[in-house]
Amino acid sequence: MSGRWLAVGALLLAAGPVAGQISSPPPAAARANSGTPLSETFTPDTLFPKKQDPPPPPAAGDPSSTTTPPGVGAGADGGLFPTPPPPRKIWAGSADLGLNGASGNSELVNIRAGWNLRRRTEGNVFSTDLQYVYSQQDHSTKTNQALFNTRDEILFPNSKWYTFTAGQLEYDELRAYRFRVGSYAGTGFVVFDQPGLAFKLRSGAGATREFGTDGNQDRWVPELLFGYDFRYKFNDRSTFVSVVDFYPRAPTFSQFRARARAAYEFILDPATGTILRLGVQERYDSDPGNAKRNDLNYFATIGLKF
Repeated sequence: MSGRWLAVGALLLAAGPVAGQISSPPPAAARANSGTPLSETFTPDTLFPKKQDPPPPPAAGDPSSTTTPPGVGAGADGGLFPTPPPPRKIWAGSADLGLNGASGNSELVNIRAGWNLRRRTEGNVFSTDLQYVYSQQDHSTKTNQALFNTRDEILFPNSKWYTFTAGQLEYDELRAYRFRVGSYAGTGFVVFDQPGLAFKLRSGAGATREFGTDGNQDRWVPELLFGYDFRYKFNDRSTFVSVVDFYPRAPTFSQFRARARAAYEFILDPATGTILRLGVQERYDSDPGNAKRNDLNYFATIGLKF
């Protein structure tokens, strides 16, 4: 009987380890005979293998590359949310100056200066501008006048209509008055409002008053107001601007005033905002007193946009 069990044990040893059993590692002599030295069998790299770096991302244009879903990883820093658009510029404007003169057989000095400023938000547009003209010939003043305008517009969401209040201040040394002040309110309509084309209409009512008149009593005079603003951008450097305001006296409409300005602006240096402005300005009064009805100024100035 013992001989039979000895035979079974010999067969099991010859067949190898049974499933579920842990086999013993081969003896050192067997590993030595495999051709790998014992000093290389157990090394830091074999006992603690390093993690492999992930494969580099596919190059642009590689068909294997995947497109990032919209809104995911679209940020400038690879974040989960798209990069917000840059803040909209609220303030804008320009200032310009023109000067010429002569000395010798005749003395001549001509100065023209002006500026405009605009602040635009989602629900409001505030604008103001000033034009000043002075000329002297042979030590005699020929022109000394200034025109200051301001307008505040209240915009309505998803509507082309708006309301406005406006003010005007005029100074003229050679007219019957020294100062004329006007205040107005009304409504307007935006016909076009695009980056390259803008056209707005307006109408309202108000009153003017003259100060420093010669022999006439200062009083408020009711007026109506009709006008428009037009801007056309030829390209990134050239723009044409036209502004007209018409003031008929109420209620007879027999007397009226008109203020008009048209100018061509060319950006000489985009880096500094240097501009060349060529234009005309018209001031007409049907009842100017002891002065002429028509004042037409044409100009060429150099300025800066900001």
